[in-house]
Parts: sequence; structure tokens; C-alpha cells
Amino acid sequence: MNIKELQIDEEFKNLIAPLQRKEYLQLEENILEDGCLNPIITWKGYIIDGHNRYNICTKHNIPFNTIEKDFDCRDSVIAWICKNQLGRRNISEETRKYLIGKQYHAEKNASRNPFGFNQYNRNKNGQFKEMSRHRTAEKIADENHVTHVTVCKYANFTSALDRISEKAPDLVPKILSGKYKISHNALMEMADMTTTELKAVNEKMDNIGSIFLPYSQSRSIIANPSYTPEQIHKPSVKDMPEFDPDANYIKLALTIPSWVNIIIKTKDTTDISIVSDRAKQKLTNVLTELQSISTDLLNLIKESSNG
Repeated sequence: MNIKELQIDEEFKNLIAPLQRKEYLQLEENILEDGCLNPIITWKGYIIDGHNRYNICTKHNIPFNTIEKDFDCRDSVIAWICKNQLGRRNISEETRKYLIGKQYHAEKNASRNPFGFNQYNRNKNGQFKEMSRHRTAEKIADENHVTHVTVCKYANFTSALDRISEKAPDLVPKILSGKYKISHNALMEMADMTTTELKAVNEKMDNIGSIFLPYSQSRSIIANPSYTPEQIHKPSVKDMPEFDPDANYIKLALTIPSWVNIIIKTKDTTDISIVSDRAKQKLTNVLTELQSISTDLLNLIKESSNG
């Protein structure tokens, strides 16, 4: 049986978070048992969704279907991939930030015409007007339940990572996976480093030998270029903290968007006039409690930020 050959674009592929080994093996087992149930999505013969399915199908000579998408330009493809990947639940917070920032840049580029203006720069008569620099950010912010200011911050995060990737590509996957916890300001500093400096930072971080590198240690390495790998303390199991102070906050930040989606879907698709008073009261009690707890947590975060 001849399996259709598809093209791989490395930039497209790199926007898709890799599956963990256990997830990949489970997918392979499912395809071997049931066949490839989900089609592989392509653009001009290049895979834009389904790289793992394609690898498994070609490896085992299993037929698959494809759906060819139509896009105006490459940036539109990138924006689509980012939006599609943001629907996954198993991506790290760093990957989520990167994809939101990448989608912002891609949509801005895709909407621009050869004169450097975008689709929002024409008035009713078709004449160019002053560009609204927030329009794209506001759209993406609404889709991801963040503010447009946050989208712009994530765009800077993405730009910094792309600059780092040009000089030290091996470092980026470790940041996106969450292995190296690096603050926004520290990442901006790293983007301005030379190739030699970035490789040294990567080597120092690797030499710590920890599965997970917290913000404090990464800050020390980035802020002290005179450190050598031999001078950095390699922690033993006894040195490791009992818990990661960021873990619950990050977990909550990843969980809440799914709640928001369910709330919006419930509000928009359910006719409240046919909902029983008992069900409405039960939800009211829970939402009121959530509102109170959320306000307390927000105040706590603000106080710690101002402290």
C-alpha cells in the first residue's frame, strides 16, 4: 500500500508541543488498533496538524485521510496553528505564553498589506487611517481570557525567545517545557546576550543536574556571568524543597480558563427561563463563594507585588 507523502515544515512543527512518551505510545496503540480516525490537516501539502499521526502511519504503513486548508499566507497558517494548539490542555504555561505572543505577531503580519498597513487602517471610504495598535491584541485577549496588555507582554516574551533560538536553539525547549523557570525580565536580558554567553548559561543550568530549575537559581546564573559550572552547587535530594511555591499558582492559571469556557458556554447556550430555581440557587451559591475567594487571592497578589 502506498502511503501519501506529506511535507514537513520545521517552523510549523516546532509550534506544536511534543507529546510525552507515554502519550505518544498510547496514540500509536490506538492507531494500530483502530486506524487513523482523525485526518491530518495540511496547507499546500505541508502538515499543520497531525505530525505524530503521520509519523505513526508511515512507520506502520497505515492509511490516513487529509484535509487541505486554504490560507492567504504563511502568517495566517502560523496564527491558525497557535490558536489550535492553545486549545490543548497539556501545554506548559511558558508554551501558552509563547503561542499567544506568536499568534499576535502572525495575525499582525498577515493583516498587513504591501504598504505596511493592516486591515484595520482603512476608513469607510477605503482610505488609510491611523492604525489601532490594540485591535489585534484585544481580539486575542478575548479568545484567551486575558487582557490586551498581557497579550502585548507575551508578544515580547515570544520575540525574546525567538531571538534566543537564533543563537542557542537547544535552550528554548527547556524554557518552553518549564524545565527552566526564567522570569520575564531575565528573559529580556538573555535575548540581548551573545551566542557564547547563552551557550554558557545553558551549560551552567545543565550542570546543576536538577530536573527542575526554579526562578531563584536561574536568576543567579543569568545575573552572575562569572560563575563557572564547577562553582554552582549541585543539589542532592536532601537539598530539594518539599514543594515548588509556583506550582499551585501555575496549576490554577492553567485550570481557570477551562472554567471560564464552561461558564461562557452555559450562559450563551442555556435558556435560563427553563432552569429550575434549585439549580440556579445552587450555582449562585458556588459562584458567590468563588467570587469571594478570587477577590481575596487577587488582593493577596496585589499586596505582595506592592510590598
